[in-house]
Amino acid sequence: MTDQIISARRGFWRLVQLMMGYGHQTVLGLAGVVITDLVTLSIPWLTKTIIDRLEANLMTPRELLAWAALLLSLSLVSFLAKRLWRQLILGTSRRIEANLRRQLLEKTLTLTPQRASQTQAGRFMALATNDIPSVGEALAFGLIAFFDSVFITVVAGSLMFGLSPTLTAWTLLPFPVLGLLMTVCMHLIYRRWDDVQKSLEKLTEKTRESLSGMRTLRAYVQAEGDTEGFQEKNQAFLETMMRYVRVDASFSPVLLLFAGSSSAILLGVGGPMVLDQKLSVGSLAAFIGYLSLLTWPMIAAGWMLVLLQRGSASMARLDAILSDPGESVEPFQQASEAGTLEVKKLSFSYPTGPTVIENWSLRCEPGQFLGIVGPVGCGKTSFFRLLLGLETIPRGSLFFNGEDLADFELGRRRRLFSIVNQEPFLFSDTVENNLRLAFPDATEQDFERAVEVADLTEELALFPQGLQSELGERGISLSGGQRQRAALARAWLKTAPILLLDDTLSAVDSLTEQRILRHLQEARSKNKALIVISHRLSALRNADEILVVREGRIVDRGRHEILEAKPGLYRDLLAIQDDDGDGLV
Repeated sequence: MTDQIISARRGFWRLVQLMMGYGHQTVLGLAGVVITDLVTLSIPWLTKTIIDRLEANLMTPRELLAWAALLLSLSLVSFLAKRLWRQLILGTSRRIEANLRRQLLEKTLTLTPQRASQTQAGRFMALATNDIPSVGEALAFGLIAFFDSVFITVVAGSLMFGLSPTLTAWTLLPFPVLGLLMTVCMHLIYRRWDDVQKSLEKLTEKTRESLSGMRTLRAYVQAEGDTEGFQEKNQAFLETMMRYVRVDASFSPVLLLFAGSSSAILLGVGGPMVLDQKLSVGSLAAFIGYLSLLTWPMIAAGWMLVLLQRGSASMARLDAILSDPGESVEPFQQASEAGTLEVKKLSFSYPTGPTVIENWSLRCEPGQFLGIVGPVGCGKTSFFRLLLGLETIPRGSLFFNGEDLADFELGRRRRLFSIVNQEPFLFSDTVENNLRLAFPDATEQDFERAVEVADLTEELALFPQGLQSELGERGISLSGGQRQRAALARAWLKTAPILLLDDTLSAVDSLTEQRILRHLQEARSKNKALIVISHRLSALRNADEILVVREGRIVDRGRHEILEAKPGLYRDLLAIQDDDGDGLV
């Protein structure tokens, strides 16, 4: 409970800090709220004066018209002030929402791979679609309702006390009990809204997973079973939401009960005071007006409490991501430096697993073609992840031009490498925009050369709009081989000194693979090195050196002709592959 209180308070003050980040708009908006409240609070006092003068038969028709004109003028002032604060405060809250979404996206893109892998995509989606709007509502209405309620309560209570201290004490008698009830319910609202958001994360993640795996579910005729799994998550979310709604739905009836009890006390105590001439009829009318104004803070208190508690809970969840230090991100720029990659006695293991790379040593010169082959799980892809900084690099193991990669900033390190994975990701955009991701300033000649290297020229010519053709989600309108080659063209556009291919051509036939490798070797400048992981040994026939890896260790190395001629893993793998070079490993 203590942690929840601390988290709720921290979330509340974060909301205040967000509003104060737009100080001028917030101050002007609050000034509009004050003007609106002052006009509203003046009405019962004016009503008291008018009724008392009418009762004493002191009002003339001309004076009555003047009072009417004054009330009309005050209504106009209230209208303008309310329009001012709504435009400023609500507009500011929408700007803050937009800024939070931008920050969330930027932070998501800079999270370390370890932190990102620990956070489901459903959580990011829930934060963007549900938590941020909750923060916006808390800013737009919760904080204003809080300020408005406090101001009206203090001023109206003071005016009522000036009219009759005794009657004020009686009519405000239910308020302390209401405050105690609010305090108890505050913790329930915070905890249950946090549970709602966590349940929504699971439902969102299940929805995302089902949509992404739709073709697999249909292929295995598991659509019905997946629907049952979705229904379980949906039902769990419904039950969690209903637990929250039961608390939320209790506020308005309770508040109306207290408001009604205050009105009953006013009539029960104030009526006899008027009959005994201890209170004027105008003062009683003013009391009724002020009590109706105090009913709004009572109602607003419940609404405000719900909004602020929801906003505080959501803000705490957002801060858990936004406060993550993440990785430093530098503006995009092409790599210009070329040099030698050197690996010295590299060993690496994941935190919860065995050693996947043990005592690797190698040297890759500019313009060199280096191949890596071995069974699944022998550490090949982990080696690429270390080069890219996706895992923590052991100091003193990886060097570029004699400098320890562990000392490189991530931006500089990643500019050294351009990678194509076995299952590349393409965005739902045009072919050109997908390729331009690697080199935003690429010319038409750059595109033509990259497409030619990836052996996509003839196929793109068949597309109605060529490079401007729209791809479906994840490039679904392309075949597996076309997606791999599009990703290869994208990687080629990036002028990195080292090109990494992680079983990139597994989805193309052997002849196409040979053409692409030939293009890569012909187009590769003497400053660009090529490191290729492949299960298909035919892809490595022309490599300057091939590393043979088993169980995380380099067990052999050399050119294809040398490895083919001597007994060992390489020759065994070569023997079980077919004449076309298709890997059976």
